[in-house]
Amino acid sequence: MNAPESSNPFKPTQALAPTPQMYKEMTADAMDNMAKASLSLIPKISSGAVVHDNGCGVGAGTGAMLAVSEPSATISVKATDVDDRALAMYENKAAENGWPAEASRMDANALTFPDKTFTHSLMNAVVFVLPNDGIDAVKEIYRTLKPGGIAIINSIARAPNIVPIQQTAIKTRPEGTPLPRQGTEKWNAPDFLQSVIEKGGFHRERIRMEQVSYTSFTKTDFTRFATMLWSFVGGTSSAGWLQSDEDRWDEAIEVLKQELLKAKGFKLRDDGEEFEFLLNVAIATK
Repeated sequence: MNAPESSNPFKPTQALAPTPQMYKEMTADAMDNMAKASLSLIPKISSGAVVHDNGCGVGAGTGAMLAVSEPSATISVKATDVDDRALAMYENKAAENGWPAEASRMDANALTFPDKTFTHSLMNAVVFVLPNDGIDAVKEIYRTLKPGGIAIINSIARAPNIVPIQQTAIKTRPEGTPLPRQGTEKWNAPDFLQSVIEKGGFHRERIRMEQVSYTSFTKTDFTRFATMLWSFVGGTSSAGWLQSDEDRWDEAIEVLKQELLKAKGFKLRDDGEEFEFLLNVAIATK
């Protein structure tokens, strides 16, 4: 879920556990709005559709797909994720909302669905944290789509929180320590996402690339928000957490708050934190 690169078991005592509940509190409506912005680029989903929410998390993609379906459309949703805790939350949400959805534990790189299963496949906020740049997962998306089926895959072009996290690491860790999310800047360019989709099997002329912005609002105390963000991402580099991170924890939280205040697209409001993101979206037809 938070895609750590290191197997280093050390964790500062102050670090919050990266649970789905904390992720939902930290991201608030970001995943929902990301999915909605992506799905606004395709025609409404009609009756008879069989859709895949690939890397479903707690259900942002499913909710957005059902919201853009034609009124009274009868569709079927298959949701998959590798996190059992997220799947449990997804199933509760599906039951509460009466979603026509079935969730199962499945690796996006090795789906067990038969070939040509889906009319639509959504991968929301997932491809850029997968191994091999997500190419193996895109191959599985291509395999499991019906001819004429549509894949909707997004990546972040600009996020207000990445640079502040990296600057916090630079200012509180020994020089030369690998940075959290180092290398993710390649995803900023639409061409990179397009190249991943092509390597996954989709023909170039059947891939449409778009950029769209969306906002997110997190209604929480600023210090708690910074603590959640540092806890969730700070230890994800190839170095993992350091002993010095525990010793300098309070300093890191204050640095992160100051870096967020300087970040483009971030606004501290009286009632919480507002973020503006820019999104790359690939609409690929099999």
